[in-house]
Amino acid sequence: MKKLFFLIVLLIPIKVFSLEQAVVDINNLNIYEIQEYVDKGYLTYEKIVKLYLERIEAYNEQYNALITINENALEEAKKLDLEYQEKGRRSLIHGLPVIVKDNIDVKGMPTTNGAKGLLDSYPYENAEVIQTLIDNGAIIIAKANMDEFAFNATYTHSSFGDTYNAYNTLYSSYGSSGGSAVAVASNLAVFALGTDTGSSIRVPSSANGVVGIRPTFDLVNTDGVIKFEETRDVVGIITKYVSDNAIVLDIIDNSDIKYEQYLNKDLTGIKIAVIKGFMNPNTNSNSVDYGKTDKFIYDMMNEAIAKLEELGAEIIYLDNFYLTYKFDATTMCYNFNNYIKGTSSKIKSLDDLIKNGGYTQYIEGYNGYYCNNDYKLTNAYQNYLSIRNNNIKTANNRFEEYDIDAIIYPTLKTELYTNTEAKYSQIYTPSSSTAPLIGFPAISIPMGFNNNLPYGLEIMAQANNEKIIYQIASAYENITNYYQTPTIAPSLYKIPEEINNLLKYYDTYKNDSKYEQINNEVKNYFINFDSNIDTINNLINKYEEEKNKKEITIADKNYNYLIVILGALVLVIIVKKVRK
Repeated sequence: MKKLFFLIVLLIPIKVFSLEQAVVDINNLNIYEIQEYVDKGYLTYEKIVKLYLERIEAYNEQYNALITINENALEEAKKLDLEYQEKGRRSLIHGLPVIVKDNIDVKGMPTTNGAKGLLDSYPYENAEVIQTLIDNGAIIIAKANMDEFAFNATYTHSSFGDTYNAYNTLYSSYGSSGGSAVAVASNLAVFALGTDTGSSIRVPSSANGVVGIRPTFDLVNTDGVIKFEETRDVVGIITKYVSDNAIVLDIIDNSDIKYEQYLNKDLTGIKIAVIKGFMNPNTNSNSVDYGKTDKFIYDMMNEAIAKLEELGAEIIYLDNFYLTYKFDATTMCYNFNNYIKGTSSKIKSLDDLIKNGGYTQYIEGYNGYYCNNDYKLTNAYQNYLSIRNNNIKTANNRFEEYDIDAIIYPTLKTELYTNTEAKYSQIYTPSSSTAPLIGFPAISIPMGFNNNLPYGLEIMAQANNEKIIYQIASAYENITNYYQTPTIAPSLYKIPEEINNLLKYYDTYKNDSKYEQINNEVKNYFINFDSNIDTINNLINKYEEEKNKKEITIADKNYNYLIVILGALVLVIIVKKVRK
């Protein structure tokens, strides 16, 4: 990437002079469907990237979800189109646009961690996870806004401004991966990467009606990621659909498990525990995880539980899931100082950034003795790890004692906060006191809407058991299908009904050599689609004319055969009479 430019709210967005259109609406397509339509000739990777760039231009200003755009994305798509035509696709994510949280290194784009003071901080190499995506044909289309230094889960606030909820911009996007979650929900890319320390993927995914997984700790390489708390930070995936999530994790993780094999199955034999204390609507507790759950979320949970039982799951109830592991980000400054020295940034330490002033969050509190001294060498840190390991044993014992495959709970326990409320309100969620404390995987999937705002159901399993999570999530999604395109970010083009007839003709005759000329015309029209009804009808007429020609030819042949047969019969009769 030789050049790039910044897309910041209230500044000049990218310029697109005519809207791109397609014969299918990309908004609600999953990865399988997108690649199927590429195979059919309905889409090219260049067209796909154009469609998403135009959505970015149209809708990012209202959301402020993105910081930096890759201006070479179209050129990369053209190359991947050519490669696809000559060799086939590298993987199921070949040619697909991806958005990356801005604490993950992408070569040729700055890694700001949400701080304007780091706009000149270009990494020398891609993060390992980014290189894996690129090697598999993905296109990094943009870097996402994030809560600066990944501090907060209740909102996403950075030097580049706040990010707003995908369904209603008066409400919080939550964080810290708010930009990634909003970008996926509003269809600015096919999928996104985020990071999760306490709840930073799952909570914004819940608040924006999408699927977000926090994988098992160390399942996905975090080299090239600016870490907040290194014993908990993971790179995870945000998608519209469970299947997309499984496809991407299968590519970027270090496991040989094929998660796609566990999709679209029933839940017979699966045992799921519900933590009663995580969904209590009657308690007076102010605990973030065991405090009061809003009644409508409690009702949603009970509906979800009933659906899981319908799918064959066995449900049991546990009173609690207590863990005592405490948060400790003492290593943050030391890790940042080591990371930043390997970039082009003029800032070479957290102290430099503080003196520069190019930040908005409270990073001063992390500047001190352990910026230059490795906290991991202390007894306090070893004690910290000991407590963590004890909690892992406790959690595993609970799973084994009750022979359970997964635990479920509401991702958020209270009504979504407005942007104003989010700045001074406590977040109430079990997400931060479960999976991150023990390195277990957990996924938030859409559970429904209340007052046109989305809420999520979280599923947690034991370490390296993502397959069970995807099996449960996929089965639940198949009978609920809660994702919906936000009404404030609708499709930028309309597809005329007449196109369905043209598609039927094309699909019927695309492999028939006698229709080669018209098929080529139609394929070219798909690539340069303009929704002109006259053009569509003209192409349909050409199919019909060609079809009629064939029918007439067949009729003529049949008529000729009949004449020959009749002539032969007459000749036989004449010969017989002559002989007599």
